[in-house]
Amino acid sequence: MIKSQKEFPLFDQYKAKFPGITEHTIFAYSPDIYTDFKLTPDLLIHENVHLVQQEEIGRDLWVEKFLNDPQFRLDMELEAYRKQLASIVDSSKRQKMKLICAENLSSDLYDNIISLSEAFDLLSKNG
Repeated sequence: MIKSQKEFPLFDQYKAKFPGITEHTIFAYSPDIYTDFKLTPDLLIHENVHLVQQEEIGRDLWVEKFLNDPQFRLDMELEAYRKQLASIVDSSKRQKMKLICAENLSSDLYDNIISLSEAFDLLSKNG
C-alpha cells in the first residue's frame, strides 16, 4: 500500500542519518511505500525490491543495518537501482536515469557512501 510520506514512522530517525532527504524521498517500510507523489513504474520496481529485501532479511534487521552499515546500504541500493534501470526499455532514458541514480547513490541521501564515478561504474555492471 502507498501511504503519505508524513506517515512514515521512522522519518525522524532517517532524516537524522541522511540529511539529503527531501519531501520527494520515497521510503519502503514493509509492507508499505511512503511517498506523496505518483510513482513511475521504474520507481515502483525499486521500492518493491526493498520490500522483498525486508521480507527476506526481516524488516527491523534490514532497517538497523541500512542505517548503520554503509556496505549493506550500498548492496541493497545497488540491487534496487539495477533492477530499476533494467526495467527501462528505452536505452537513452536508461542512460539518463543511470546518471541520476549514480548522483543519488553518491550523495548525502545515502550518507555519501560512494563516489559518483564508482556509483556509475557499479550501476553499469549487472551484479
